[in-house]
Amino acid sequence: MAHDSMFRRLNSPEMTGSSNDQLVLLLDDDAMITEALGMGLEREGRTVITCNDIESAELIVGRMRPSHVVTDIRLSGPFAFEGLDFVRFIKHHAPESHIILISGDGSTALQREATSRGAAAFLQKPFEIGALDALLDAHSVATPADTRALGSLLRIPQLDDILTSVFLRPHFQPIVSLDGKRTIVGCESLARFRSESPMRNPGLLFEYAERKRRVSDLEMACIGRTMESGAAIAATTTLFINVHPGALNAGASLRSRLLSAAKAAGVPLGRIVVEITEQGSLTDKPMALEVIDELRGLGVRFAFDDFGMAYSHLPLIGRIQPAYLKISQHFGTDFETDPTRIKIINNILALARDFDSTLILEGIEQPSTAAAAVDLGIPLGQGYLFGIPADASIFLNPVSGNGR
Repeated sequence: MAHDSMFRRLNSPEMTGSSNDQLVLLLDDDAMITEALGMGLEREGRTVITCNDIESAELIVGRMRPSHVVTDIRLSGPFAFEGLDFVRFIKHHAPESHIILISGDGSTALQREATSRGAAAFLQKPFEIGALDALLDAHSVATPADTRALGSLLRIPQLDDILTSVFLRPHFQPIVSLDGKRTIVGCESLARFRSESPMRNPGLLFEYAERKRRVSDLEMACIGRTMESGAAIAATTTLFINVHPGALNAGASLRSRLLSAAKAAGVPLGRIVVEITEQGSLTDKPMALEVIDELRGLGVRFAFDDFGMAYSHLPLIGRIQPAYLKISQHFGTDFETDPTRIKIINNILALARDFDSTLILEGIEQPSTAAAAVDLGIPLGQGYLFGIPADASIFLNPVSGNGR
């Protein structure tokens, strides 16, 4: 499955060198406060990221290690002090960050506790923006992030806003036959939040939903958007839809959402393949298997995605009877150069044949990899060689093309 460009920027080697630019994270549960502070603190040489819940803020700290963190102490009510716990999280994951706590409660005891946990400064609300600006400049901390690539002000939307946003719209990547014709036999829907927020990275987006314990809600929203965007694609080929096991554990909710979304968009159920990802386990197997049986009876087919990685669904292969097994790009890309991966892929190919499943090799980027897959007898492939993830309109406009 393709990675997003923002993800590459957040984890690329050039992000590990120090910079004199400031990367400031603002956390407050009041969006009006973070918006006002963010706009007031914008300036050359400083990137400001605003968050309105602890889960998104923890992700930003862990991934980007900001030079400064400005956080409210109370984030969910008058008697909660999550900001103090957040200080400990920051000191563990980004110890070099300079932490400034803000609060309407300026008691000596609270300030003393903040200092003991690692906060470097304390501001009592209300305060002048100049006071906060001075504190940021008083403690110069080099950030590993290339802030020039990020922009001056980034707003991290909350999950509810993402779920209803018009920017939650999938990309699609073709799955092709590996014979000489390279016929498109299907398109995989890839979740995308098309904004300048770091949440445009699907891995970060789903990790955020997991921290909120709302992966199923995100999956349901993605299913709806896939049907809307991919209806025209499904008119001529198969629509592959990724589904986290957590959504299958939700049982009837997934079934109802998939069926209603398909009906509304006019997508035939026989054109749908549900890819069960390896991102989690089927914790409620009886309920999940019941839903799978019901959907299969209506014509929906299933695939095991990233087969062999993480939480393997191998013990359920006979019960679920997947129409497809997909080999992860982790094994697929340049596999022909690695004898160990060749053996692994051969074994999975034999397994697919034994269970009457069709094998799809992901991560094909070079003609040599496609040729090696053909030599092994792998029927279908997916990867940048055949097309990058793109808007559905690309596949409806053959003149523009999508390969490379």
